[in-house]
Amino acid sequence: MMFTFITASPVYFQSLTYTLSMISIILLSIASRCLCLPEGHGKPLGEHNDLGTLNIEDDYTKLTPKSFYEKYVSTRTPVILRNLAKTFPAYHKWTDDYIKENFGELEVRLEAKKEKETYTPVSEIGMGRSTFKEFLARYKTDNMYCVSEVPGPMYKDLEMPAIMNCGGLGNALAEMNIWINSGGAKSIIHKDAHNQLNCLLAGSKDWIFINNSYNEWIYQAEEVDGDQGGFSLVNPEAINYITFPDFKKVPWTYSTVHAGDCLYLPPRYYHRVKSADRNFAVSFLFGTSSVFNMEGCDTTGSSVNLDKVPIQWKYPGHGVMSMGNDSPQDWKEEITRLFKQRFSGKVSIDVFYNSILKELSDSPAFRSGVQDALFGDSIMGDYISLEKIESYPIEVWKALAMAASFDPSNHPDAELYHIDEDDVQDAFKEAAKFEKLDFIKFIKIYTSLPFNGSPRMGKELFAKISSDGKTVSYEQLATTKAFTIYGKEHDRGDADMSERNNEILEKAKEDMAKSADKKTEL
Repeated sequence: MMFTFITASPVYFQSLTYTLSMISIILLSIASRCLCLPEGHGKPLGEHNDLGTLNIEDDYTKLTPKSFYEKYVSTRTPVILRNLAKTFPAYHKWTDDYIKENFGELEVRLEAKKEKETYTPVSEIGMGRSTFKEFLARYKTDNMYCVSEVPGPMYKDLEMPAIMNCGGLGNALAEMNIWINSGGAKSIIHKDAHNQLNCLLAGSKDWIFINNSYNEWIYQAEEVDGDQGGFSLVNPEAINYITFPDFKKVPWTYSTVHAGDCLYLPPRYYHRVKSADRNFAVSFLFGTSSVFNMEGCDTTGSSVNLDKVPIQWKYPGHGVMSMGNDSPQDWKEEITRLFKQRFSGKVSIDVFYNSILKELSDSPAFRSGVQDALFGDSIMGDYISLEKIESYPIEVWKALAMAASFDPSNHPDAELYHIDEDDVQDAFKEAAKFEKLDFIKFIKIYTSLPFNGSPRMGKELFAKISSDGKTVSYEQLATTKAFTIYGKEHDRGDADMSERNNEILEKAKEDMAKSADKKTEL
């Protein structure tokens, strides 16, 4: 038998190799589709449908308060106003050194750089709170982000822009917020309850915007106030299209805001923000009324120092903040509207509460707050009427808004709400079983994980327990009532909702892990 051997040329082998490579690519593509991994799965927000960039006004001086309102506020359309913040004294003055020298002892709220991160920064004075002096000494190296109300003494360096300084807009300013970080901060996909004008004084921020008309595809977390503010369960760092398939339908717009620019953001408009470098911003939050009286506001006008502007919630720089509280004016307008719609004369307090207030918020904290602030006050009387509602002073509406908006992180002793009474007492008892705890050991336990308490609160706790000011014993720790101040109730009905949110997020983690395994198999 004879055998014939065929000798192939190098060109033949190159061609065969190329063909086999192409077949492999095609097979991998088919396999990927068969494994049902949607295009863009696992990638960051911004790599799917988009609608281009945001509206930009390069010359904000051409806008009057009336045209700004009609073109953007009334239509709830975001817009960037280039260079508007450059008119603020703060734009030129607010360096770290200037703030430390002039406002160093004022207190601000702190968060971790990544929103909704479980870690809460701690300073010498408290959990989630610091003086400006300490924050500015640490924020470039530590995981901390100033997200706070603007302390009143800083108003002198800020101005109410001319486009807002007239008519209903001028009287609707609810609060002023300040944002400072050293870069690397990232928010989740969320929405806020107020209109806001966010003005950047230093650095830059990248924004992605999603109209709330796409709310059904956002996968919003369940919250008590979810119809106002709220956030999406979708992780913007790695979109999970298996758990959240409809999110692929959501279009978005993108823009970068630079130092000196102001961004108008409508209420309940979803957004995600990232900052790469050190940045410093202030935000004007104003009411959500759909109708502002803009009579006489068709001329350009002028800006005015913030010291001279009526602001509904003012924070003096110490004590309890009101950050995130509802607008009292919005509460008045909504209750007036509902009362006109449902009643024609006087009604009893019980009917008023059950028919209107209970519908707006039925949390235990709200019921207690309403009872203390309103029904226990003679101003309410035995009945409610439209005339009474319209005559109530702003303090009544602020009390209602405060009752509905309670947030433990606004409190200087926020750790009392975050640290469990039994957990902290048991930890100290365990440590003191065989020896007394001196001051240094006591503070070390209190300021370490899992409690992560502040030195100030640790010192106060030690002073309440120790009889000699030097040590505490097991017996003292076991019998003291000092721990009863921890684990304070602040239930607003969020517990069940948090559980449901966590179940969804756990499923999302499992789906991402499975999809990663599938990619590995390929």
